[in-house]
Amino acid sequence: MISDDQKTKLRFDLANADLQSIGRTQGIYVTALLAYLCFFWGVSLVGGTEVSLHMGPFDLRVIGIWGITPFVLLFLTLVYTGSLTAAVPARARLRDAEKDMFGPDEHTFSALDTHKNLIDYLAVLQLNPKDETRTPVDGDEPKTMRRLPNLILPVLFLWSAFTCGRAVVYELVTGHYVVCILGLCCFGLQLAYSVRPVYRWVARFLGAKRTDAVYN
Repeated sequence: MISDDQKTKLRFDLANADLQSIGRTQGIYVTALLAYLCFFWGVSLVGGTEVSLHMGPFDLRVIGIWGITPFVLLFLTLVYTGSLTAAVPARARLRDAEKDMFGPDEHTFSALDTHKNLIDYLAVLQLNPKDETRTPVDGDEPKTMRRLPNLILPVLFLWSAFTCGRAVVYELVTGHYVVCILGLCCFGLQLAYSVRPVYRWVARFLGAKRTDAVYN
């Protein structure tokens, strides 16, 4: 028979492990999404269809990148969006378990996020050399300039959607109509599932309170 303290610790450990797992997943997919977007535009700018990749004995032409881009971006966008959505209830469960374990007046949640990703580091960049180095705190409602990091994800989603649309237009112009139609379906799904995260993060930038639905 386990004690109440052991139950509390077990609940905290499980909630923490769940959030860390989601954090690792976010890091993998947001890195993959950014890497693919940079690769796509790098190829487009330096040579378009004439670029080839040399991998040992293989010489791969990247003309096919235009056709696969809508599918790749749809997959990466959906899984990253899903990880963002899954993180909200996971954080809530961890906060509740944390309060039970440490008491209502002690909160160490920010320190428990041990799986930082590229977005986390971009969010703490500062331009003013005289600003004090800031530490994000749950419940903090910073001024407008400090809310600018909330625009990083909307920009990422819009960049991804624009890239997907660019690839669809290319397939249309080159006469690959079947691929174009499939890509257009991917583009529509990507836009549909991007509305919610873009809306929520723009609302946070505009000053939504922590009690508002866009944080829940």
